[in-house]
Amino acid sequence: MGLGQKLEDARNRKGISIREATESTKIRGDYLTSFEAGDFDINLPDVYLRGFVRLYARFLGMDADAIAGDLDVELGRPNKNQRKSLGSITNNDMNEGMEVGKSAAGKRARNRKSSFGLPQIWLYGSIIFAFILSIIILIYSLSSPENPSANPGETISRIEETKEIIAPANPIKAAQKLNVLNLAAIGAIDRLIICDEGASPKKYHEFTNLALGWEKTIEFKNTFRCYSSSLENLRFAVDGGVEKKAEGSGSG
Repeated sequence: MGLGQKLEDARNRKGISIREATESTKIRGDYLTSFEAGDFDINLPDVYLRGFVRLYARFLGMDADAIAGDLDVELGRPNKNQRKSLGSITNNDMNEGMEVGKSAAGKRARNRKSSFGLPQIWLYGSIIFAFILSIIILIYSLSSPENPSANPGETISRIEETKEIIAPANPIKAAQKLNVLNLAAIGAIDRLIICDEGASPKKYHEFTNLALGWEKTIEFKNTFRCYSSSLENLRFAVDGGVEKKAEGSGSG
């Protein structure tokens, strides 16, 4: 099915007229009619043509990236995003794949086994020995005649405190998970502000004079707030999820 037919079918499924689509997307009606007719030679710069087609696809609830790939095919350009067909998988192919997988898994297991040799054992043994030796020296120093005030209770307590000091911190627990916010403008936006409320102190990202087709990826911690001068022209997705539109219209 051609790109124009896909666009027309998607619009008909939504029960939207060309006029209604024009009012919502601000794209001229004759352009939309040409798109659905499969005519993309409408004397538009390439960046505007691609932006209009992606915007129209988003408005119809379609995958904008896939539609952009179809547009490349329509224009006779190489499509970098087009996925190659894997063809059919026969039983022989599956058996060969399983054998290759088993061979690779066995090789990785042998590599892991061989990598854990004497140097690692000596290293871990040295660390454990040094730790035990430090505890023995501490016990001896606390219970020696030079420190007659020490008692068994204090010695145990101090040893436990020493363990807590010597124990290394776990860098994985200290790391904070970052979320990813994907933003896209389907129309003009005079001003857009994103506040990373999870950061300390709060971190602000401000953008102005955004045009159709603008896209941006921002990392944030836990939560964020957003202000847009044109809510109806803003689309967003969190952690690669479903793209959503901001509620309301105008500034807010």
